[in-house]
Amino acid sequence: MQVRTDLAVEATGMQEESIAGIESETEEKDRIRIDRIRIKSPDAAERVGKPCGNYVTITVRDLSENDRDEYEEACMCVAKELGDILNIEENASVLAVGLGNEHITADSIGPKCVKNLLVTRHIKEIMPDEVDESVRSVSALSPGVMAFTGIETSEIVRGVIEKTKPDTVIAIDALASRSMSRLGRTIQIADTGINPGSGVGNNRKELSEKTLGVKVIAIGVPMVVDAVTVALDAMEATGADEDEIHTFFETYKRMEPMNADMVVTPKDVDSLSSQSARIIANGINLALQRALDREDIDRYGHF
Repeated sequence: MQVRTDLAVEATGMQEESIAGIESETEEKDRIRIDRIRIKSPDAAERVGKPCGNYVTITVRDLSENDRDEYEEACMCVAKELGDILNIEENASVLAVGLGNEHITADSIGPKCVKNLLVTRHIKEIMPDEVDESVRSVSALSPGVMAFTGIETSEIVRGVIEKTKPDTVIAIDALASRSMSRLGRTIQIADTGINPGSGVGNNRKELSEKTLGVKVIAIGVPMVVDAVTVALDAMEATGADEDEIHTFFETYKRMEPMNADMVVTPKDVDSLSSQSARIIANGINLALQRALDREDIDRYGHF
């Protein structure tokens, strides 16, 4: 029985042995840990269930804490890692897509994030002489969910891309984790695209370079775990052996479909999602608008 995770660092960590075709490195800072994973071969991708590409996992002590130094360090770390993985020209344009349902707190990171982005495309088109050439063209979209629109998210994004022709898409969404300890503490950046709704178990058609025709960078924070994960973590913490865990899984499967789709989220998910969205938005702003410093971003943004 597989325990769901959207994090490459967890998917590779679950393997009992090292896998050929996967490269990884870890960087430890005072407040932040950075894991960089590169999946190079189709065989390795199949083993871990993640597409070939680059994955960066940034783990912060607690994104919800009102620690200004930690907040600023997290923003700068996201900006640097995103800038490295983006690797785009200075004059390239970017479309940011906030995925998720803003009416469900655990799924609202995407819409909250785009509200805090420094969008400039309209200003550069209307008043080109008033905007410094170093300011990058950025547009943003929050397409909502299919239950409200009746339209696949990928169709909405593809239509906007055809009209606005961005060079790169950055998609922001909530994710699912294998571990309760990662909820609201981990930010993943990947250049492999994303399946909208994966964090809440409602996968839609993927957003990737293959489906959209432009490079897609995905950024997300795990906000939910499957209910079975909570029980599994508790059993492992109490020293349950393999037979006991196997018995638990067999019992759990017999209870399906009653509890198969249950997910768990922290009680402070509201503050976690808001703070995570601010950190990601600030990181994106800093990565895209290199001519502006953090104080400029705070001044012109909506924080």
